[in-house]
Amino acid sequence: MEAGTVIIAPPKAERKKKPKMLAIIDETGCTGCEACIFFCPVDCIDFVPGQQGPTLVGSICRVDYDRCIGCSLCAQYCPWETIDMIPYEKVMDA
Repeated sequence: MEAGTVIIAPPKAERKKKPKMLAIIDETGCTGCEACIFFCPVDCIDFVPGQQGPTLVGSICRVDYDRCIGCSLCAQYCPWETIDMIPYEKVMDA
């Protein structure tokens, strides 16, 4: 690739089918343990390091709502019970 070449990402595809529910992580209860990331079948949960670096102190996990399919596996396996499944419309209208 030549210097100065600009790579443009393709536009996001529209969802063919909207999920009934989306996973919402209560960031005040999230410890950043990453258990939810392991169980997510579509890799829609990202680890967000805390301000003190990539340790569990201050770190959290966040859901990418554009990729979440509402399977609820993350909520089932969260050891801190800090993930709730909320209706899609309620999340997207907020």
